Amino acid sequence: MNNIKDVIEKMKHGPSDVVGLDIGNTCTKVVRLRKSNDVISVVSADILPKVEIPAETPDSPAQVPPLQLPPKLKGRYGSLAVTGSNAVIKLLSFPGAFDAATEAKVVGSIGLDNPDNYRISYKVITEGHGKSESRILAVALLESETKNYPMLLPSGLPAPFSLEISGLATMTAFLHSAGKECAENAVGLIDFGATTTSFALFNKGILALVRRFNFGLNALLDNVQQSLGVDRETAQGIVSDGSFDISQSVSAVVEPLIKQLIVSRDFVERRENCHISKMYVSGGLTASRDSLDEIRSAMSLDVVNWNPLDGLTLTQGTIPDTLTGKESCLSAAIGAALATLEEK
Repeated sequence: MNNIKDVIEKMKHGPSDVVGLDIGNTCTKVVRLRKSNDVISVVSADILPKVEIPAETPDSPAQVPPLQLPPKLKGRYGSLAVTGSNAVIKLLSFPGAFDAATEAKVVGSIGLDNPDNYRISYKVITEGHGKSESRILAVALLESETKNYPMLLPSGLPAPFSLEISGLATMTAFLHSAGKECAENAVGLIDFGATTTSFALFNKGILALVRRFNFGLNALLDNVQQSLGVDRETAQGIVSDGSFDISQSVSAVVEPLIKQLIVSRDFVERRENCHISKMYVSGGLTASRDSLDEIRSAMSLDVVNWNPLDGLTLTQGTIPDTLTGKESCLSAAIGAALATLEEK
């Protein structure tokens, strides 16, 4: 949504030192990227405690405490990614070229009850010509949810630059790292968050479908806790190491999602006259082999864990040992920073 850019727009080459911050429901993922001569390097990364934003009342605005970042994570600009549980995301299609008359239809096509209550942004995915259609990715985030996040970076460095939805930021990181594979084939991406799951299908590098579900890793952990009578920490261990048979819990939670994935996959294959050859997965649920096996079996295609650090330059010690094997959790933070670095 890139709403704090007055100074940036005056810069000849744009930002080159950016920290991406994924403000999640359980923790804050932070990745600092630097761009030099078109090479993007990871400077540092870490996982910080969950950001607690106090409740707001009509008589008392939320008092948001500044985010305390270690010096190594303080880039010049900060790009924030948030869950946006109430956000509306639509992939819109309009006949012909995307001109001023078409642009005027975007807000109405999102289907909001009161657009004035939302911060709205859009991106042209494909520009139509003649009988071909223009495809527009539109996002609406409640104004009440957006205004507090820039207050996490009230002064000094990093200066807040942009705010976007975590699931969409992950797609930016995916397109950057899986460029050739994505450009030549039809593939999918599933990003499992704590409370939401984002799903996208791409045909030759072009976004063909995007959906979001109110389901995430927490739903599976809740089910395991209840069925086995264990605490949260134990449930997390069981899900990741496969020490118990939790196939029933996995099926109960994942099956409704899989049905939606299959319907979406079949729709895109018919409309785009393509074949989805591979499904990439990212986020917390990738730790559950049972869940991935369920998706692989039901959709009859390759399901591959995706590492968002692929395609970025790394030096030894950049990624803490505590994040080894958990790199996928950094995807939204990386994507938010990449979007800023690649902004024209």
